[in-house]
Amino acid sequence: MKKYPFKFLDSYQREDRNVFFGRDEEIKALYEMVFQSATVLVYGASGTGKTSLINCGLAGKFQRHDWLDLMIRRGSDINKSLKSVLEKAGGKVDEAFDETKYLDEWEIDTDGSGQELTPISKSIRAVYQKNFRPVYLIFDQFEELFILGSLSEQQIFIETIQGILQSGQPVKLIFSIREEYLGYLFDIERAIPQLLRKKLRVEPMNLEKVKQVIFGATAFEGSNISIKEGEEEAVAEAIFHKIKGDKKSLTIQLPFLQVFLDKLYLNSTGDKKREKPAEFTSDKVNEMGEIGDILSNFLEEQVADISRELISKYPILNPGLIWKILSPFATLEGTKDPITKKELFDRLPDLDQKLVNDVVEAFSNNRLLRYNENTDTYEISHDSLAKPIAERRSVEETALLEVKRLIKSQIGVSDEAREFFSEKQLIYIEPYLAKIKLSEEELNWIAKSKSEIQLQKEQLIKNQLIEINKKRKERAKWITIIVSILLLSFVVVVLFVFNAQRNVVEAKEAQLDSQLKSYETKSLLKLIVQGRGPEYENLSDEEIEQLVYKERTYPLDSLIEVKASVSPSNTSGNNRNYTMWLDLPSFRRNEIKEVQYNFCRGFIDQKRVSKDPSSSFSIGYLGFGYCPTMEIDIILVHGDTINKTFSFENYFKENPLTD
Repeated sequence: MKKYPFKFLDSYQREDRNVFFGRDEEIKALYEMVFQSATVLVYGASGTGKTSLINCGLAGKFQRHDWLDLMIRRGSDINKSLKSVLEKAGGKVDEAFDETKYLDEWEIDTDGSGQELTPISKSIRAVYQKNFRPVYLIFDQFEELFILGSLSEQQIFIETIQGILQSGQPVKLIFSIREEYLGYLFDIERAIPQLLRKKLRVEPMNLEKVKQVIFGATAFEGSNISIKEGEEEAVAEAIFHKIKGDKKSLTIQLPFLQVFLDKLYLNSTGDKKREKPAEFTSDKVNEMGEIGDILSNFLEEQVADISRELISKYPILNPGLIWKILSPFATLEGTKDPITKKELFDRLPDLDQKLVNDVVEAFSNNRLLRYNENTDTYEISHDSLAKPIAERRSVEETALLEVKRLIKSQIGVSDEAREFFSEKQLIYIEPYLAKIKLSEEELNWIAKSKSEIQLQKEQLIKNQLIEINKKRKERAKWITIIVSILLLSFVVVVLFVFNAQRNVVEAKEAQLDSQLKSYETKSLLKLIVQGRGPEYENLSDEEIEQLVYKERTYPLDSLIEVKASVSPSNTSGNNRNYTMWLDLPSFRRNEIKEVQYNFCRGFIDQKRVSKDPSSSFSIGYLGFGYCPTMEIDIILVHGDTINKTFSFENYFKENPLTD
């Protein structure tokens, strides 16, 4: 049976070595390096195929009895993941087991320096003794340790690697990392100098390598894809230039090539099972049109397809909502962030869990999300897809991630090294605390930080009072001396007393003036707030100050409420006069450029645009059975859009119509 030779966005594995082309030089260089050093570093830009080079290219150079590869991804903690992978490979060592009873006089349970083996080194030895194959620990996407890991996690890992390298066990360490994170290896290199001695950069695909991939994949005996005879060179070059576009570059990204080849096959055959034979020709390549940003366009298409697929089941679903569900799968830097479904639900508390689950399953079926049974997490199928997802985030989503990272960075270090949040940090995170789910430890640390800041302020006041009293005593001492001198002259005494009295009077006047201004300010605030309605009349001064502070500092979308009222029409039947407006603090209105009310067929007017966000309007309504919800787009002056949904159905349940 013919085989589809392309892997889409999946990495190539050992069993794919007969369809893995274009990396012969890198495979040879990497194969030589693993015999020259206990550690090898593979680096390159995102999408250059580092994982495939190791799992397929390098693995294919070894016989089965010479290669036991154990792939380690960080998951929630790289140290726990390493231990788990070793245990599953047969390296579980019972701590209560006394293996010295079974060692003869020539065997000792130590490394080359006579020190006892670490638990991880013992586990590696157990894996080797069970399999009798050299162990290759492959730390894939190693940058996750620095993007997502804490300082304590990194330190424990450094000590673990030191123990492995000193143990004398038959093990090799291969690290794969994106090249923009090489600078993060500085601390590890100081502790493990050999880390960067043997390193290989995986280059992007140039035209010659693209030809090797296309010619090899279409020419091998089991391939269900071929190139029209005589057009081999023309087809390969056309594919390369289609992907490169007008960019002044001699290379292209491997994921772009994989996605393009898959789309070319589907355009040629329409077979989503990828079983039918296909012949690539110059005409078919040219029919593909301008590609542009391939991955972004590809994601846009997938989001639109899933929106159409699920819209009948979830009427509120739209592409914007799907992008919001994808957002937690990418970090702030635009890299993959593995996440469990429970964590995803916690990150999206306002969305129906069934809707979120169906969207995740749809992306999994399309091979854009992968499920990892070992960690019970979902992640984007390729790092290159994470960047366009991160770029689609709203300002508020980005701020929430920054707040979450700030909190975790403070909590992630040991108790001895942990610092309290500063007052500036607490002010920054305060408006977002209700929108993120925090652990008890994180909430306690925020509370302790607030208490610490209060104590610091109180101590500062005490120190200032001590300093003032000290200065007063010094001043009193000098006053005594001066008064003794001034007694020699009655005139001078009179002047001194007069000036002293005048200063007292001025101080009293200043104090009264300050109190008066404070009283006037609080009275003015109370009048303004009470003017909003009876529910604000009995607020205390402190409650009024908190309300004004919230309305001044909180994100605008949390302050906007959709208000409505309905009254019977003069006509008969279900016709009603419907009035709608937005309620928000008056001093925040200038942040809004315009408001678009998108009505459905239950209304006479289909769309209403208002330049004044708080202005109300009336519109004839033909009956609430025609229009269950309405979408409201609030366009901000700086370009962002806040989306609000108003449910007529719920409104009429809570406010029944009466004639």
